[in-house]
Amino acid sequence: MDISDKFSRYAGWVADKCPLYATLAEATATDEHLLDIASEAPVGQPEPELLLAAVHSLLLCGSDHPLTQFYPTCNRNGPETDPVSHFRDFCVANEDTLRSIIATRRCQTNDVGRSALLLPSFEHVSRIAEHDLLAQIEIGTSAGLNLNWDQYRYEFGTRAQIGKHDSPVTITTEVRGDHRPPLSQDLPTITHRRGIDLNTLDVTTEQDARWLHALIHPNQLHRHHQLTGAIEIAREKQPSLIEGDAVTELPTQLSDAPNNADLIVFSTHVLYQLEESMIAELRSLLSNHSTEQPVHWLSIDPNEGLGRPTYRIVTFKEGDVTESQIAQFESYGNWIRWQGA
Repeated sequence: MDISDKFSRYAGWVADKCPLYATLAEATATDEHLLDIASEAPVGQPEPELLLAAVHSLLLCGSDHPLTQFYPTCNRNGPETDPVSHFRDFCVANEDTLRSIIATRRCQTNDVGRSALLLPSFEHVSRIAEHDLLAQIEIGTSAGLNLNWDQYRYEFGTRAQIGKHDSPVTITTEVRGDHRPPLSQDLPTITHRRGIDLNTLDVTTEQDARWLHALIHPNQLHRHHQLTGAIEIAREKQPSLIEGDAVTELPTQLSDAPNNADLIVFSTHVLYQLEESMIAELRSLLSNHSTEQPVHWLSIDPNEGLGRPTYRIVTFKEGDVTESQIAQFESYGNWIRWQGA
């Protein structure tokens, strides 16, 4: 798929989530100059998301360009005029800076709404685990905000309100389908937390905190509010983050995990970005380590990208493997449909 097709495809995907981005992506798909700027993206990184996030990041710095009128995150109300000409003008005027951002940044949205899926998934593991304690390693952790999942407050429709009631982060999700997800007021006990990412983000810096905001659609103010609260928590409870390649770093992190706990290795929107050979190597590492302690691998099916992702659990125990699908979910945690037992 060439870069123009990627922008057209993204425009179709984002249309019901952020109409502004759909308009800008569709226009960019036929603009050779803008496509050339976006082509600075590193191999494997999505050009549409990086271009739009790079522009958003510069606007969040306090720009007074007319384009800010279309961005609610800039405290503006969108006018009835067409944003495309303003978008193109802004990109051309800031071309060198945009090229630099696109070439050096990564699309690593750290959306804490996904913890609405993680919480019942971790509860599910705790109910089948051999040990009372759980240890966690997140692959593709970004800034590690979802490692603080037990610091948030959750509202699962009318079914349950659990978590920290005084948390600055409230995650609301709709429970769909006939199966009730496993939920408990007594959250699983986590004794060890680590995150691995090629490019970890440090939310104690304004630059990285702003980049996380830039990756969120500008019309989704509730997600920005959640992110602000999650950053506040992370600045007080910053998990241990390791920068590097998952296959390279994982053996050390597996060895460092306490052996009196079941081990959870998890990710959300990550595996679809990896080569099949790398996914196979990750699987082999986890299987080999399971001779020392049980390992539960939680991830989106690696064959799925955009759409309604399916979350799965692969449990390794002394080399034996069991695998099942446990949930479908909306990418930002707006709803989950539990499928597990």
